[in-house]
Amino acid sequence: MKNLKLTIGCVVILLPLSIHAQKGKIGNRIGIEMGFHEFYGNTIVPERIRSVKSVDVYDTDYYDGRFYGSYDDKSAHAINKVYIGIKYEALFLNNHLGIASGLRLSQLSATLDHNRKYDSFIWLVHQDEQSSDYLTIRSIKQKSHYVGLPLELRIFPRRTDRFFKTYFKLGGALNYRFSTDYDIDFQDHTMSKYEEEVGDQIRKPCTFSGFIFPAFGFRWGKNNYPWFNLEIQFPGFMIAQYKHAFVDPNVGFGMQFSVQIPLNKTIQ
Repeated sequence: MKNLKLTIGCVVILLPLSIHAQKGKIGNRIGIEMGFHEFYGNTIVPERIRSVKSVDVYDTDYYDGRFYGSYDDKSAHAINKVYIGIKYEALFLNNHLGIASGLRLSQLSATLDHNRKYDSFIWLVHQDEQSSDYLTIRSIKQKSHYVGLPLELRIFPRRTDRFFKTYFKLGGALNYRFSTDYDIDFQDHTMSKYEEEVGDQIRKPCTFSGFIFPAFGFRWGKNNYPWFNLEIQFPGFMIAQYKHAFVDPNVGFGMQFSVQIPLNKTIQ
């Protein structure tokens, strides 16, 4: 329902602008984008990771009677985001102002790693009143995949048609998480049969999330020709009740590169 409302809102906003642009021969552009973000914050340690350095193991046929390990509480301090998308931009006021929207696919990932003193950490996989079962894991990487609807406002301070121009942008996106998977590196390969079970024990991010950011960018290309854009996005903020299993992000930094082609002639 939220996606539908945002889609309708984008259409309501962009359609009149597009019509106005066609009548006034103002530039309309379509293009592709790709970029990345790094979100920094505090490490979240899952409850199933043992804080003790060793635990007893009763399967002494395979192990020496104890598991040793510890997690690195600074390993998962950043969420890595990469994305690619297609975007339409309606430009008006003689290419001084642009409003853009489109479709974007992205992946957010973060890794929880072992302590440097040990080559693994201890994970509680089963527990009942009589016994507890543990695994030793070197690292867990959570990867979540999203489809998003971006909405961006771009301002060019100079109205003259120059090959090189700077711009300011205020942007955001509504994202829908459609899948989450894990890369788990077990200390012992025989434990890999528990990979799906361990993944099910890790909390997943919210299904819907938002993202907002200001940006400063550079544009190469004149009005009647393709544009090449490079921008720095800072600070960026994720909006969700639960953003990631291993990191509680505070602020992010990112860069985006895009190529746009004109759909009609523009005012010189």
